[in-house]
Amino acid sequence: MGQKKNITSPFYQGDLIFILSAFFMISIVAVYAAEPSFALNGYPVKQLIFYMLGISVIVCFLYFDLEQLEKLSIYVYIFGILSLIVLKFSPESIAPIKNGAKSWFQFGTITLQPSEFMKIGLIMMLASVISKASPKGSRSMEEDVHLLLKIAGISAVPVGLILMQDAGTAGICMFFVAVMVFLSGVNWKLISIIAGSGVALVLLVLFLVINFPEFSEQTLHIKQYQINRVITWVDSSQQTANETYQTEKAVTAIGSGEIFGTGINHLKVYVPEGQTDFIFAVIGESFGFIGCTFVVIMFFFFIYRLVVLIDKIHPYNRFASLFCVGYTALIVIHTFQNIGMNIGLMPVTGVPLLFISYGGSSVLSALIGFAIVYNASCQLTKYQGYMFK
Repeated sequence: MGQKKNITSPFYQGDLIFILSAFFMISIVAVYAAEPSFALNGYPVKQLIFYMLGISVIVCFLYFDLEQLEKLSIYVYIFGILSLIVLKFSPESIAPIKNGAKSWFQFGTITLQPSEFMKIGLIMMLASVISKASPKGSRSMEEDVHLLLKIAGISAVPVGLILMQDAGTAGICMFFVAVMVFLSGVNWKLISIIAGSGVALVLLVLFLVINFPEFSEQTLHIKQYQINRVITWVDSSQQTANETYQTEKAVTAIGSGEIFGTGINHLKVYVPEGQTDFIFAVIGESFGFIGCTFVVIMFFFFIYRLVVLIDKIHPYNRFASLFCVGYTALIVIHTFQNIGMNIGLMPVTGVPLLFISYGGSSVLSALIGFAIVYNASCQLTKYQGYMFK
């Protein structure tokens, strides 16, 4: 009798499927805990629909190879910029101002936030440009400078447009751009100069915001509520009850959950925006320390899986590896910032916990990025399979 062959489809990536399934279940349960309702227009049902749409995108992306996705980068990038420009000049009837920012299109009950999709488009475009450059170690200083100018030019327009809407999202973009530059193989001397300049610029802006708030608002166009958040974060004595209300409620909710939580239908602490920005506080109260720990472990597991993929796929496809670098940085900064502001460590910036917080734009954009990562993992399995045939 012949020996049976163990054939596994490259499209089955068990660990990534497990991670996405865990995020899906955590999100639906947490959003339901924030709003216990199965109404068709309720948050839990809408979140379920967003996830179904996102999973459909993942399936569709499996029909593309990585080279085709790289070619699509420029179109996704241009579409993202055009959507941000259209948003800026749209009337308030379709682009209402919320919390002092004009960041969403609204069509009836459907809202879309272009900046969320622009983040993925920017990562794709940067990955494409950097992957076309000569490999690390074979570039001259002049070529490195040329590459940096390309990266700066590609990043400046979308980051500038996003900065006019939301400083928090713009900061996230600058973070993953910096990580991609750092890992692009650019000469360390240039990296040192850029890093030093970046730190100096951030410190200068903080100095101006703290000491000259009126100048910052009028000249730098930093909104008053953003200035207040920075000032109260740096100097807690300047805090007012209104400015610390959300953070205090979130910390109280997490603490009241203790070890095992109070249960889904037994929330006693009202946390504003509990289904979005403060979903971690809802998890903390509902499922306690155990629930919070499980969420953090799942994000660590996901980030570890992405880092392994970055290393393994780099010899086969630089675009995929660099996209995973930017996407990993995006996941890291979102997770750190969101959990940090839920526990009072970071200022409140309105940054969602990706995959978990309610929101069509954040869920769909995160799943589009996940689709490219999943595709890359499938392609890696194929590459490695061909090597051992």
